[in-house]
Amino acid sequence: MDVQDGDLFRSFFLGGFECSTHRRLDGRRLDILAATGHDRHAEADYRLLASAGIHAVRDGIRWHRVEVGPRWYDWSTLLPQLRAARAAGVQVIWDLCHYGWPDDLDVWSPAFVDRFARFAAAAARLIRAESDATPFFCPINEISFLAWAGGTRVT
Repeated sequence: MDVQDGDLFRSFFLGGFECSTHRRLDGRRLDILAATGHDRHAEADYRLLASAGIHAVRDGIRWHRVEVGPRWYDWSTLLPQLRAARAAGVQVIWDLCHYGWPDDLDVWSPAFVDRFARFAAAAARLIRAESDATPFFCPINEISFLAWAGGTRVT
């Protein structure tokens, strides 16, 4: 489906895939893309949405899986999603951080800002290299929750 003049997205309705990767209080990490199988079946998922007339979705990059060490990125978990979206003709708004970050990083530390900025820039470069489409990003999903948590945090 082609975007019409003035349209921002390829369809009026947007689909979405829950992609949070947070840790529970007991330390167990949740990875909802893996739990739902979307990480393995992205192309089928995108094609199903497209068959229903939904050609734009929100999906996520699992930062903790990509940044395997500071400034060391392994894109093997993202590339299949990127290529599946392109093959299905689906436009993606990418969540860069949905309650999940690398294990060695403290979200409340000043280092978080620099690491996240480097990760976001690297992700944008990769997505741009993989597609001629205009990239869209949601830097921090539900930032108001993190703002609330930071503002009420007890040290």
